[in-house]
Amino acid sequence: MTKGDRDPPELVRIALELEEGLARLETLSKATQKTRLDSEKNIARALKELGEALELPERLARGLVAFGAELGRMQKRQQAALEPLAARASEIQARRLKLDEHVQAFAELGRATTEATVALQAERPSSEAIATLVAGLATIADGAKRLFDAARTDDFPDLAREADALAKRITHLRRRLDTTSN
Repeated sequence: MTKGDRDPPELVRIALELEEGLARLETLSKATQKTRLDSEKNIARALKELGEALELPERLARGLVAFGAELGRMQKRQQAALEPLAARASEIQARRLKLDEHVQAFAELGRATTEATVALQAERPSSEAIATLVAGLATIADGAKRLFDAARTDDFPDLAREADALAKRITHLRRRLDTTSN
């Protein structure tokens, strides 16, 4: 069934019926006003049109009641659609805050890694500097492992993978430094 084949929504159907009824009332009102009352036939037609016109307000009133009821149903549907959105908005906000917290922690690990890399690139660092650097790398690796665990627990798999990869790279670098300094 294509979109054009569907029946119109109830509100549209009622509105169309109301519009048709109102247009019919306007037409009958004009016709009744124009009908000359100069023969039995014209008076009979005017009475018929008048009777039909006088029935229309009651039909229109029922249509307006139905229209109002349908508007009420639409309002309930709207409310039913909005209520879960409010709960979801709170959930999205909480997840965003948690992700931001993890991303901030990852950025701090990145800054510490950059500082360690700069220190490593210094000309012939002393054994004391290397020992300090190894300790700093251990701190970074531990932080990356904690972030990995937290991101995995909080169901942020991409961030968990990145933190795990950082922890492995830093641990590998630290081990290499340990073996070259000994």
